[in-house]
Amino acid sequence: MSVVRILNVSIPEPKSLFLAPYRFEVTFECLSPLQDDLEFKIVYVGSAENTTLDQELDSLLVGPVPVGVNKFEFVADAPKTDKIPKEDLVGVTVILLTCSYKDKEFERIGYYVDNAYVDEELQQSPPDVPVMDRVCRNILADKPRVTRFPINWDDPHKVDVPPVQSAEGGMGEDAEMDTDNHGKGGFVVGGDDEADDDDEEEVEDDDEEDEDGEDEKGEVDLDMMEEQDEAEIDSDEDDDIDEEDEKMAADAKHSATYVESASMAMDVE
Repeated sequence: MSVVRILNVSIPEPKSLFLAPYRFEVTFECLSPLQDDLEFKIVYVGSAENTTLDQELDSLLVGPVPVGVNKFEFVADAPKTDKIPKEDLVGVTVILLTCSYKDKEFERIGYYVDNAYVDEELQQSPPDVPVMDRVCRNILADKPRVTRFPINWDDPHKVDVPPVQSAEGGMGEDAEMDTDNHGKGGFVVGGDDEADDDDEEEVEDDDEEDEDGEDEKGEVDLDMMEEQDEAEIDSDEDDDIDEEDEKMAADAKHSATYVESASMAMDVE
């Protein structure tokens, strides 16, 4: 169980100029006392194909951390444009908010960022050299991707376990962004979304069919079991009636023929 968990991240200005600072309002909960401070970082993905082009916009140590719910504001300058490939300055990229304890990352929140020209003329005919003071960014603040990394809070370097994707709706998981593998050999921004969506729909349809099949099969089995039980009960009742008739006939025969054996017949009953 995680000792610290991010409860909410608010972005006051999701739409702004590319060169404007980034602002995050972070709310987190601490369940038990911590020996060291927490470290938060804002990382701008300069290129989806090369993690060495990532820019750490700023880092912040938060502590000492009291037990309970805490909130702080994290402000960082915009990325340096001269460190971003020209072809990646305009278009879709990702901004990451990472959370670490004793240099061990335990939570990562990623957002898509759409950088586009404000002027329609520049949108239709983009210049060879991007004009960054005419570029605006749009952070998709309502679709974060949350990844949690279980760590040993007493000794974070003791265990190395795979990340756990959040399935909770509170942080609005976006399954199209692969933040797990970023910095670990791969990163996906965009991609073949339609193909991915089709695959996901096919999987969901298969799951629904399997569930429907199981439900229908279960109902059929239950009905068959009820019919079999009723048939067995009817059969048992018929057998009981036949046995009673035979017994009554035998008793009557014994009573008529052998009066002295009537008491024996009653004992048998």
